[in-house]
Amino acid sequence: MIHTRRLISAFAVVAALSALTACGPEEDSAGGSGASSKPSAKPGTGTGGSGSTDSGGGDCGQPPKLPAGHKMVEIAVPPSKGSMSAKDAKPTCTPNDWIYHGEGKANYYLFSEDVKAELATGSGSTKTVPVGELWAHAGDCIASSSEVKSPYSCSGNIYDITLDAEGKVKSIKEIWHP
Repeated sequence: MIHTRRLISAFAVVAALSALTACGPEEDSAGGSGASSKPSAKPGTGTGGSGSTDSGGGDCGQPPKLPAGHKMVEIAVPPSKGSMSAKDAKPTCTPNDWIYHGEGKANYYLFSEDVKAELATGSGSTKTVPVGELWAHAGDCIASSSEVKSPYSCSGNIYDITLDAEGKVKSIKEIWHP
């Protein structure tokens, strides 16, 4: 009888430990790709570790890293024809993984004539749109997110941008997160 109780106790301990390790952070073998490997956490493909913060809200592991030439920004005021003001966005560890937030003073950006614009349509999905539609969408998100029509939504006003050789925005992609 004692042997049976010990055996059952041992199975209970193993099961409990298995359940605990199953809840740990997922490893990302792609090196931090996606608006996380989860769209909410590592927008685009993440951002570099310098300047990133850990608010102690979760166990996120290493900060996400952006591919060369990419930058995360949070649009500060509604964009107008050909330009925008945006703050550099840094990753912050939260209970939902890494989330980006704009920090510091807004920088002024001009758009290139052939800019590629994408709006988020949900978890990991985007739709290429005319840049004017992206400007209107970003303005609507800043003014009143309830005005934004499906399939779009406002999810933090964070965008992954790339710049051309002149420092103009050549691509801008809205990052989705819950």
